[in-house]
Amino acid sequence: MVAIYFVAKQTEGQGRLVLFRRTRMEDKLDTLFQYWNRLDSKVLVSEVKQVGTMEIENLIAETTNYCRYSGRLTWVLIDWIIRNIDKLNTEKVLQVTESIGDVTVLGLISDIAKQKRANTKLEYFINSSKPNNKKEVFFYRVAQSKLATKLTIEQSLPIYDKWNFYCNEVRYLTTDNELKNKQFA
Repeated sequence: MVAIYFVAKQTEGQGRLVLFRRTRMEDKLDTLFQYWNRLDSKVLVSEVKQVGTMEIENLIAETTNYCRYSGRLTWVLIDWIIRNIDKLNTEKVLQVTESIGDVTVLGLISDIAKQKRANTKLEYFINSSKPNNKKEVFFYRVAQSKLATKLTIEQSLPIYDKWNFYCNEVRYLTTDNELKNKQFA
């Protein structure tokens, strides 16, 4: 069950308060986007909020728990890993993800990233991960719609099949030209 609460926000120039419906999940995703915004990532946030510090290995592990709730978060993680894989301590990422994250999602994300940029560290994550226990739609929002689920199953990409998921979406935020010229370093 998702908790729903309302946030009072004053509208500019209007001098009145408006209630916006929020969920704890939206707050968690917003917090993760705030952390990614502080790093070398291609995430945009509507307003910058103060968040504490978090080691990158912990942020990656925590993010793997929420990728299935947000395509945008998934693409941000894939992109960051593509551009920064050489900076990661693979043993620590795997250890923390096994403890607090989702190793299957880490394997999938690494496999998708590897399609854009081959790297032995990505191979390590892939080989250390196992496919999902049962075949299911990757994004929870898609699984809530019968039509979207049907189309996703019919058009699922092979990379997801390997990890026991159905999904027909992949987004890369870093262009091939940026990779070639290492404009992200």
